[in-house]
Amino acid sequence: MGRPKIRPPSIIDSLSFPVFGLTWHGTPATPQNDGVSFTAYCGGGGSAKTGVGNKIVCDLVAQTTTTAAVVRRTVEISTGEALCFGVHAFRPYDDHLHMIRLVACVGDEILLYGIPIHWTDDHEEEEGFSGAAGGRQAILLAKVNVGSGYGANVATYTAVFNLQQKQLQHLIGVGCENGHLVIFQIIHNNNTTTAQEECSLTKITECRGHTKAICAIQFHPRGHQVLCSAKDGTARIFSVGSGNELGVMNCEIHDPNGPPPTTTTHPTNDSSSNSATTIKTTDPRMMKRAPQILVRGCAYGDLEGKTMYTIASGKRGAAYLTKWKTLVPLGGGGGGGGKGGMINNNNEQPLNIRQEYRIQCSPVPISATSLSSDYTILALGSVEGSILLYNLETKSVLKQFNEVHDLPVTCLASRPIPNALMLPGELEGGVNFDAVSASADNRMGRWTLQKKSRIKTVRGSSSSSLWGLRKKKGPMEQFVWNLLRIPLLLFVVFIMVAFRDVTIVCREEFGMPAVLLDMGAAGHCLYREVLWAEDTRPGVKFVPV
Repeated sequence: MGRPKIRPPSIIDSLSFPVFGLTWHGTPATPQNDGVSFTAYCGGGGSAKTGVGNKIVCDLVAQTTTTAAVVRRTVEISTGEALCFGVHAFRPYDDHLHMIRLVACVGDEILLYGIPIHWTDDHEEEEGFSGAAGGRQAILLAKVNVGSGYGANVATYTAVFNLQQKQLQHLIGVGCENGHLVIFQIIHNNNTTTAQEECSLTKITECRGHTKAICAIQFHPRGHQVLCSAKDGTARIFSVGSGNELGVMNCEIHDPNGPPPTTTTHPTNDSSSNSATTIKTTDPRMMKRAPQILVRGCAYGDLEGKTMYTIASGKRGAAYLTKWKTLVPLGGGGGGGGKGGMINNNNEQPLNIRQEYRIQCSPVPISATSLSSDYTILALGSVEGSILLYNLETKSVLKQFNEVHDLPVTCLASRPIPNALMLPGELEGGVNFDAVSASADNRMGRWTLQKKSRIKTVRGSSSSSLWGLRKKKGPMEQFVWNLLRIPLLLFVVFIMVAFRDVTIVCREEFGMPAVLLDMGAAGHCLYREVLWAEDTRPGVKFVPV
């Protein structure tokens, strides 16, 4: 069975290595700031000695405010024999380095890179470059070890305003394979002179509660709490300042409208989770162990942080989207209260979380999720390689791309800004993409709700060539066209005059009754009266000399 045909304007491209992590950061161009569209993906196939190198590829599209010119660059960062499983891109509000920051999860280490938005020749003489991109490099700003055997999986970023110091605090959250969540603060050393020593990562707290690998992580909109989900069937909320657990959401994967499944009691190490685990079979062989619930995605659904979404599924069967609500305000102190810009530990109180609804969002398990910046479209990637663009307001699938990947979707990134705004390069391309996906099948796709591009493409051209104009004629084609266009125009005029004479002179012969009785009369009238006159007919026979 061949691959399904991808209809433009959505596109899918082939890569040189399997992808396990993906991020998309973007800001529109304004009179004060340059526009940026930054996409980074990581992966590899093993040791670099085998020829399948592990690396991070960054695609940067920048638009200057002065000239409105669009510049495209590609930066490659080699990770050696270590495999990078997660990346996250951001740009601080108080950015003075004019760089896109990139957090990379490589083994037990967290690497913080800086990619200059506008490259100049002066950067080539500086130190601290990595990769091999012909002078267009990434600068290693900071590096830290999360913990021995932790295994960094995913990362995210937020900024919290410190009322005491009257400045922003930049925080990085890292979800690990052992279920721990570690939070670091980016410290800027203003006394240094080189960009390599400009930043350092300091550990703030470590949140413990998950018993299995963390799949997704996101900071509260105010920055004082953090939401994460894992393969243990739960999503949890932790305090950034103290690391205390404030709430637990136990996800379920059975149909809420169907009959309740049979329950049996299984011992669990987590005291906060329910002791009764739901199972769907009475087979004694399946009763020995409860089915594993994988909460692949979690996200806040509003700017106040009172709404949360989780996507859970098993190793087989349907996937379910659950909406959660908090009945009390999250952390009365807000994002700027308490010590160091965090909430006060004495004012922390457990959150009262209730389930608002649970619906099926996919008939097969979901392997990757991402929520858009305006909290309206949820991008879902299934184990069958399909991409679903789900509308949270109508609780329905807006568009589905069936089995566009040969393997399960490993990572997804939704549009970083609302669709009404344009990122650099989208005006020329004519397409506003809503999501980017990648998989271990060495393919990366860009998906959109648009039915067609705003710019007409040439028939027969590649669907991925969305940035070019119409194809120009070659010298031979232009010569033939100039030679034949005047005769073709005269021929068209001749046909129009003949049609006019037929309607006037041979109107009776071409009537329906006359044609049915005597078709030869119609042909004789067309030939002798309209096209070619007889010799006996009076008129000019020869051109005067």
